[in-house]
Amino acid sequence: MVGSSRSRRSYLWNLVVVVLLAFMSSGCMEALQSNPPDSTLPPSALPSMTMTVVSTDSVPTATPEVVPTWVSPTIGVAEEETPTPEPTVALVSPSPTATLPPPLILPTFVPQSNETRWRDQQINRVVLEPMRTYATTRSELWWYDPVNQQHVILGTFMGDFSAQATFTLRSKNVDALEVPYHVNKSYGLTALSPALIARINAAGGSEWIETYVVISPDLVVR
Repeated sequence: MVGSSRSRRSYLWNLVVVVLLAFMSSGCMEALQSNPPDSTLPPSALPSMTMTVVSTDSVPTATPEVVPTWVSPTIGVAEEETPTPEPTVALVSPSPTATLPPPLILPTFVPQSNETRWRDQQINRVVLEPMRTYATTRSELWWYDPVNQQHVILGTFMGDFSAQATFTLRSKNVDALEVPYHVNKSYGLTALSPALIARINAAGGSEWIETYVVISPDLVVR
């Protein structure tokens, strides 16, 4: 009886120990599941392990950001400047022997004589030898003043007169006869004004001067 009693006690004791170990083991497991020793946050603060699937069709495509290219500055390289072209200067080689230009000689104008000026008014002058006699019903007697270079009428006359040359009058381009005139005596022209006589004397005229008559139908040859 004593042996069976001891074995019963030993069995009960072992059962109590197993129950206690089982209880302690279950309490430790709950403590480990509820509060891990290494975690300081409550279970609600832990991140959820639930995965969310997002459709790629609804997500907008991000525009790639343009990153400016950075160019490192060149150190120690100066900007090249375009040189300014210098003007071209034509070099003239000096002459071995400098020659001086000839001196400038102005032409000397010889003043024309009064007779030369009168001859310049006569183109294609032809001397009549011997002198030719003409008759006129009415003609004008002209004199060229070489000093003032003017044609002056001495008067109108009629009758016979003598011609010593023929020519073409340059100023009027008409044919004329060169007629010698005895001042204030020939052809009835004897009342020349003192002013006109003074002009004749200033031109070198004396008793006789050369005058002219324009050829017209009123003239006939004797």
